[in-house]
Amino acid sequence: MAMVSRRKLANLAARRIAGGEVKASVLRDLAAYLIDSGRQREAELLVRDVETAMLKHGIAVGTVVSARKLSTDALATVEGFVKHHYKTVTKVVLRERLDSSVIGGVRLELPDKQLDATIQTRLDKLTV
Repeated sequence: MAMVSRRKLANLAARRIAGGEVKASVLRDLAAYLIDSGRQREAELLVRDVETAMLKHGIAVGTVVSARKLSTDALATVEGFVKHHYKTVTKVVLRERLDSSVIGGVRLELPDKQLDATIQTRLDKLTV
Protein backbone atom coordinates (compact mmCIF):
# COMPACT_ATOMS: atom_id res chain seq x y z
CA MET A 1 0.00 0.00 0.00
CA ALA A 2 1.46 3.36 -1.03
CA MET A 3 1.85 5.93 1.72
CA VAL A 4 -0.36 9.00 1.24
CA SER A 5 0.85 12.21 2.86
CA ARG A 6 -1.10 13.66 5.76
CA ARG A 7 -1.70 16.85 3.79
CA LYS A 8 -3.23 14.91 0.89
CA LEU A 9 -5.42 12.94 3.30
CA ALA A 10 -6.54 16.17 4.96
CA ASN A 11 -7.35 17.87 1.67
CA LEU A 12 -9.33 14.85 0.47
CA ALA A 13 -11.29 14.67 3.73
CA ALA A 14 -11.99 18.42 3.70
CA ARG A 15 -13.18 18.24 0.09
CA ARG A 16 -15.51 15.33 0.91
CA ILE A 17 -16.96 17.04 3.99
CA ALA A 18 -17.37 20.38 2.20
CA GLY A 19 -19.06 18.47 -0.63
CA GLY A 20 -21.76 17.30 1.74
CA GLU A 21 -20.61 13.83 2.75
CA VAL A 22 -21.45 12.77 6.29
CA LYS A 23 -18.53 13.69 8.58
CA ALA A 24 -18.77 10.41 10.49
CA SER A 25 -18.32 8.44 7.27
CA VAL A 26 -15.30 10.50 6.20
CA LEU A 27 -13.71 10.20 9.64
CA ARG A 28 -14.35 6.46 9.72
CA ASP A 29 -12.55 6.12 6.37
CA LEU A 30 -9.61 8.18 7.66
CA ALA A 31 -9.40 6.13 10.85
CA ALA A 32 -9.47 2.89 8.86
CA TYR A 33 -6.66 4.14 6.61
CA LEU A 34 -4.53 5.20 9.57
CA ILE A 35 -5.03 1.81 11.26
CA ASP A 36 -4.36 -0.16 8.07
CA SER A 37 -1.18 1.80 7.41
CA GLY A 38 -0.01 1.71 11.04
CA ARG A 39 -0.17 5.49 11.38
CA GLN A 40 -2.57 5.79 14.35
CA ARG A 41 -0.19 8.16 16.14
CA GLU A 42 -0.86 10.75 13.43
CA ALA A 43 -4.59 10.98 14.21
CA GLU A 44 -4.47 14.24 16.20
CA LEU A 45 -2.20 15.88 13.65
CA LEU A 46 -4.47 14.74 10.84
CA VAL A 47 -7.52 16.26 12.56
CA ARG A 48 -5.70 19.59 12.81
CA ASP A 49 -4.67 19.31 9.14
CA VAL A 50 -8.28 18.61 8.11
CA GLU A 51 -9.49 21.65 10.05
CA THR A 52 -6.86 23.80 8.31
CA ALA A 53 -7.86 22.39 4.92
CA MET A 54 -11.52 23.16 5.68
CA LEU A 55 -10.65 26.88 5.60
CA LYS A 56 -9.93 26.55 1.87
CA HIS A 57 -13.51 25.32 1.46
CA GLY A 58 -15.05 28.24 3.36
CA ILE A 59 -15.56 26.36 6.63
CA ALA A 60 -13.86 27.46 9.86
CA VAL A 61 -13.73 24.97 12.70
CA GLY A 62 -12.70 26.34 16.06
CA THR A 63 -12.90 25.93 19.81
CA VAL A 64 -14.23 28.58 22.18
CA VAL A 65 -12.85 28.23 25.70
CA SER A 66 -14.68 29.98 28.54
CA ALA A 67 -15.45 29.63 32.23
CA ARG A 68 -19.11 28.84 31.62
CA LYS A 69 -21.42 27.99 28.75
CA LEU A 70 -21.83 30.93 26.39
CA SER A 71 -25.20 32.34 25.44
CA THR A 72 -26.53 32.00 21.91
CA ASP A 73 -25.86 35.71 21.39
CA ALA A 74 -22.26 35.39 22.57
CA LEU A 75 -21.66 32.44 20.23
CA ALA A 76 -23.21 34.42 17.37
CA THR A 77 -20.81 37.28 18.14
CA VAL A 78 -17.83 34.90 18.02
CA GLU A 79 -19.12 33.45 14.74
CA GLY A 80 -19.46 36.95 13.29
CA PHE A 81 -15.91 37.75 14.38
CA VAL A 82 -14.59 34.64 12.61
CA LYS A 83 -16.49 35.45 9.40
CA HIS A 84 -15.19 39.02 9.52
CA HIS A 85 -11.61 37.84 10.07
CA TYR A 86 -11.75 35.19 7.32
CA LYS A 87 -13.41 36.82 4.32
CA THR A 88 -13.84 33.51 2.44
CA VAL A 89 -15.53 31.68 5.34
CA THR A 90 -19.25 31.12 4.91
CA LYS A 91 -19.75 28.54 7.65
CA VAL A 92 -18.38 28.48 11.19
CA VAL A 93 -18.41 25.38 13.39
CA LEU A 94 -17.61 26.12 17.03
CA ARG A 95 -16.88 23.64 19.78
CA GLU A 96 -17.27 24.87 23.32
CA ARG A 97 -14.85 23.87 26.04
CA LEU A 98 -15.31 24.90 29.64
CA ASP A 99 -12.20 25.75 31.64
CA SER A 100 -12.57 26.79 35.27
CA SER A 101 -9.18 28.53 35.16
CA VAL A 102 -10.63 31.15 32.80
CA ILE A 103 -11.71 34.01 35.06
CA GLY A 104 -13.78 35.64 32.36
CA GLY A 105 -13.75 36.35 28.66
CA VAL A 106 -13.01 33.76 25.98
CA ARG A 107 -10.14 32.17 24.13
CA LEU A 108 -10.81 31.30 20.50
CA GLU A 109 -8.66 28.56 19.00
CA LEU A 110 -8.74 28.32 15.20
CA PRO A 111 -6.64 26.05 12.98
CA ASP A 112 -4.11 28.75 12.18
CA LYS A 113 -4.60 31.34 14.94
CA GLN A 114 -5.49 31.79 18.58
CA LEU A 115 -7.23 34.84 20.03
CA ASP A 116 -6.98 35.17 23.78
CA ALA A 117 -9.54 37.67 25.09
CA THR A 118 -9.58 36.33 28.62
CA ILE A 119 -9.43 38.60 31.63
CA GLN A 120 -6.27 36.81 32.82
CA THR A 121 -4.45 37.75 29.62
CA ARG A 122 -5.58 41.35 29.93
CA LEU A 123 -4.37 41.46 33.54
CA ASP A 124 -1.05 39.90 32.55
CA LYS A 125 -0.56 42.62 29.91
CA LEU A 126 -1.15 45.31 32.52
CA THR A 127 1.60 43.99 34.78
CA VAL A 128 4.22 43.76 32.05
